[in-house]
Amino acid sequence: MRTGARVLATLAAASLFLSACASDDDGDDTASQQTTAPITVRWAHEQEFASYNGNTADGNSVANNAILTQTVSGFWVFAPDGSIQPNEDFGTFEKTSDSPLTVKYTFNEKAAWSDGEAIDCDDFVLTWLANSGVTGEEGFSSAATFGYEDQNKPDCKDGDKTVTVTYKKPFADWAGLYGSPTILPAHLVEKNGDVPDIIAAADSPTAPTLKKAVTFYNEAWNVNPGQIKPDIMLSSGPYSLTGWQAGQSITLTANPKWWGTPAKAKTLVVRYLGGDQQAQALQNGEVDAIDPQPQVELVNQLKALGDRVTFSTHDQYTFEHLDFNFRGEFKDKNLREAFAKCIPRQQIIDNLVKPQNANAKILQSRYVFPFQPDYSKFESGVGGEAYNTVDIAGAKQLVDAAGKAGVTVRVGWRKDPAQLNKRRVDTLALVQASCKQAGFNVVDTGTPDFFEKALPEGNFDLAMYAWTGSPLVTGSSAIYITKGESNFQAYSSPVVDQATAQLNQEIDPAKQVDLMVQIDKQLWTDLATVPLFAFPGILATTPDIEGVEYNATQQELLWNAQSWTLKQ
Repeated sequence: MRTGARVLATLAAASLFLSACASDDDGDDTASQQTTAPITVRWAHEQEFASYNGNTADGNSVANNAILTQTVSGFWVFAPDGSIQPNEDFGTFEKTSDSPLTVKYTFNEKAAWSDGEAIDCDDFVLTWLANSGVTGEEGFSSAATFGYEDQNKPDCKDGDKTVTVTYKKPFADWAGLYGSPTILPAHLVEKNGDVPDIIAAADSPTAPTLKKAVTFYNEAWNVNPGQIKPDIMLSSGPYSLTGWQAGQSITLTANPKWWGTPAKAKTLVVRYLGGDQQAQALQNGEVDAIDPQPQVELVNQLKALGDRVTFSTHDQYTFEHLDFNFRGEFKDKNLREAFAKCIPRQQIIDNLVKPQNANAKILQSRYVFPFQPDYSKFESGVGGEAYNTVDIAGAKQLVDAAGKAGVTVRVGWRKDPAQLNKRRVDTLALVQASCKQAGFNVVDTGTPDFFEKALPEGNFDLAMYAWTGSPLVTGSSAIYITKGESNFQAYSSPVVDQATAQLNQEIDPAKQVDLMVQIDKQLWTDLATVPLFAFPGILATTPDIEGVEYNATQQELLWNAQSWTLKQ
């Protein structure tokens, strides 16, 4: 999995305007229909969609947000290099003051939901209300409150297309808020939550009168495989979600109410295929583009296809890691250290990553990637280098001293037989073989619904998965702080909490790096988590598709799918 819990980047905006969508005969709709070609483009993806709300702790994942990027617009998206690219079709934003930090957002006058309701102040206020934490533990679920919690209530009134946000304290990534796909339709929350005015309700965020609205927001957009809720799955983007065959595919159709630059292809189909199936599907003409997690066999398959495909390699803002659960056996730091000593990090790199990226190296940081300029500051002296080489004797000594020889370690991960990630199978096998020598009984407890159940419930000893990030410095905050929304392992450190709070407010890039070094050092001291490697990336397409551009961030390949088309 590439979960979106480095989540700041995924919390975005989406809103619509009645005058642009008053009828099917609207001039803007006609122009859109004329420009959009009656063709279908197809992309292969491994993980199935599960929620139309990518803001909640449960709904925030790459699998969901990749789809929502095309159906729920915001003020920006990540460009391929990880920078913030404003979405001026949706609106504009600008910092108007540094003291206090103030940002002005302006919705496109034509912005409207696909049901004709204008996108304006109430949608913006809902986004703030749901993600700022002001409704308390029993309130709106948010994958991360960072940045939003530092804002005062947005200044606007119902119907306003301009919103002013004033911060109570500085926020390092102020430009990384209200992007796609965070903004959801407030009028649906008002209607289904018996709240006459969400803007007014935000003045009393813990009031019992919000309970029904909270339940609707947190639960209504969650769906079972194949389930579409057209009445509430409204679009504010180039495409609408119109079809879903459980376990097979999702279909997006050009949104006739979209006021911006029309999608070039009328239909976009996302085929759900395991990584080991995607090269064959591309060769057979069943899909037009793939960007799966690279694995040795897959890369060899693609290379063997020669000029029948267009193939390229890339870097990704994604890294594999192993997390210790502080609730069970691994609350004992000696056992965490013992296990860290037996993880064959270099062997994992050599066997499973270097065949796709000859320059791959052991990852030492949870914040900065090897292809970023500041990575050299994390390679030594931070603490990870102590675990570069396997030390079975040292590990066994610690296990024996704790009287834990033969202790069982349950490894949780997303193990779906229909879409099996062979690299993770092989990673686990290497860890099992190595750590068995130190006295650990490493058991595979992977399940298809690991991210929905075992991970948030803390039902694991060791979790194996990936975080997808970006150059934004605050995106990891919810992972490592005490009781953070994405801190599934129950880790807690006052040092990390304090340094993270400082990082979130720091706008000086050099000081940001110093703080990230400090946090990484503490995470290594506590052995909260062991990073393994940054993901290599690959892109393969048929020669007939145009407009596909690899994106290294969690926005994934669909970030510009409205520009995809086929050669005529």
